[in-house]
Amino acid sequence: MNKQFTLLTLAIIAMIGVWAVLEAPEEAPVVAREPHFVDAYVVDFTMLSMDENGQPYYTLTADLMEHFNDTGEAEVTEPVFNIKRDEDAWIISARKGTIDDDNIWVTLIDDVVMLQKNTPTPMRLETSKMSFNTRTQIANTDRQVDITQGELSLRSNGMVFNNVTGNLELLAGVNGTYVSQ
Repeated sequence: MNKQFTLLTLAIIAMIGVWAVLEAPEEAPVVAREPHFVDAYVVDFTMLSMDENGQPYYTLTADLMEHFNDTGEAEVTEPVFNIKRDEDAWIISARKGTIDDDNIWVTLIDDVVMLQKNTPTPMRLETSKMSFNTRTQIANTDRQVDITQGELSLRSNGMVFNNVTGNLELLAGVNGTYVSQ
């Protein structure tokens, strides 16, 4: 009788186990993600890139760089981006910015100022957000941009600047004034 009771108990437990497996939902188990956190940071950050001739092509400096574990992006505080093309040079500064994980896209945000260097009448562009592709050397924004150069003043809704060719394309709603001396 004791053997029969043990076998009957084992059979019931086995049937309950099979029934539980067959009736279980087919949803994937919930996988806990690690929270968004800084996995590396650098104070007084500098990133330097060289051109094919071994000359500095651009330098990005910032007060603070924080790299995040889950996105692969880095956020920079008070970035200053120096870009060169032959003898021409530009400085782009902002309150903050992001760098993608491949160091291709640098996006500058809040009080973005792009200032031309090494020229008697430098051009100055101001906007709220600007992206720069380090491979194609193209800066662009779809936001309002204010441009001044000497007595020339322009406003546009968006622009594309090609650092390789030196061309500046204003996209829409262009208004401007020029006062001759």
